[in-house]
Amino acid sequence: MGAARRHSLGDGALLFLGNYNGTLAAARCLGEHGIDVALADPSPLVRARASRYVRHFERAPPLNDAGQFMDWLLDRGRGAARKSLAGRVLFPATDEQVFLFARHRDELSRHYRLYQPSFDTVYRILNKQRLYEACAQAGVKYPTTWFPRGEAEMRGLLPEIRVDVMVKPKTQIQLKTKAKGTDIPSGASIADCYARFARGNRYGPEVVAHDAEVAWPMIQAYHRSETHPIYSLAGFIGDSGAPFLVRAAAKVLQRPRNMGVGVCFEAADLDVPLAERIAALCRNLGYCGIFDIEFIQHQGEFLLIDFNPRAYGQMAFEIARGIPGPYLHYLEAIRDERRLAEAYRLAGNWQAQGREAYCHELLLSLMNAVQGANQMLTGLESERWGSWMRARRDQLTDAVRHRGDPGPSAVDLMRHVADFLRHPRSFVQSLMR
Repeated sequence: MGAARRHSLGDGALLFLGNYNGTLAAARCLGEHGIDVALADPSPLVRARASRYVRHFERAPPLNDAGQFMDWLLDRGRGAARKSLAGRVLFPATDEQVFLFARHRDELSRHYRLYQPSFDTVYRILNKQRLYEACAQAGVKYPTTWFPRGEAEMRGLLPEIRVDVMVKPKTQIQLKTKAKGTDIPSGASIADCYARFARGNRYGPEVVAHDAEVAWPMIQAYHRSETHPIYSLAGFIGDSGAPFLVRAAAKVLQRPRNMGVGVCFEAADLDVPLAERIAALCRNLGYCGIFDIEFIQHQGEFLLIDFNPRAYGQMAFEIARGIPGPYLHYLEAIRDERRLAEAYRLAGNWQAQGREAYCHELLLSLMNAVQGANQMLTGLESERWGSWMRARRDQLTDAVRHRGDPGPSAVDLMRHVADFLRHPRSFVQSLMR
């Protein structure tokens, strides 16, 4: 793409978390539309940096020190450092960044372009207790959940809990352990597990200062994903009046199996009434932008379990299915009405070809190899994901591999080899879970 076209599309984009598949998808989507892409990450050895679409790299402080990270970002925006990043559109890649960018929106907006909902909207989405309150108002169902404020309230709730449950954090914002939750073993004390989880999973100071009750976890009915498929609605919602763009998918393999990152997805039929309720939920919340919402299917109903208001891991799948979320985000941020109208039109006209699927092929191949070797040693039946991948080859979107952009695949392989050499036993065990 020529410099003139890049200039006409603004000052470019700034991405974060370069080893995240969603960041790599965003870099490719933006770069293919002629947008100048910069990446900020603590490490130079990340997948997205190896992409030919990333033209600039900045070494940033780790996000676990929110104060240092925000000081760095604002200094770069002011031009106080060697290179200025001023004018670029910011793309949050984590819940922490969504939270921080919303909390500091006014200051960031002096130096960067943002397409960012209000802080109240962001916190209502990222805090499960507040999200479920909004879901109830919009007619969106969710798993039975209790929100005790401390151990005494937890013990008082015990008589009404008659199902298998998990202990889960209310939010992932600034959660130091990044724990998704833990199931409660048969016969174990729910109250003791609750107290132990609360003690072992602490939050950063900014989110606690805003909401001290976030420190108390929640108790949620546990519907195992092995027997209850994960259904997702993902896409883009613009400002009032813009089309609601959405695609449906089924998460057919995740790692670890019971609660993990998606490895394989298949296109699914769109449940139109559910999509309409989600559109209403987003508008009631005041949300606009990229979204990925996951549901458990239980007893014929879709129960909302997660709402990601940002770039998400399998975002390349929706891009391949006609919704260029990062490009729409960018155009909304710079308010390019002409290109926005055309991008919305094209996304609305996209037609499925059938059997569209998504996977991380290298990871899936490693899982196949390890499980096949285990079958030879133990006689235990291995899963047949290799045949799944081959059957969908013509319509398969890969998490990392991309025609004309081989660099990230090379880094992906290097990182897996390095992980194996550092911790061979745990690496192999992780592929069996």
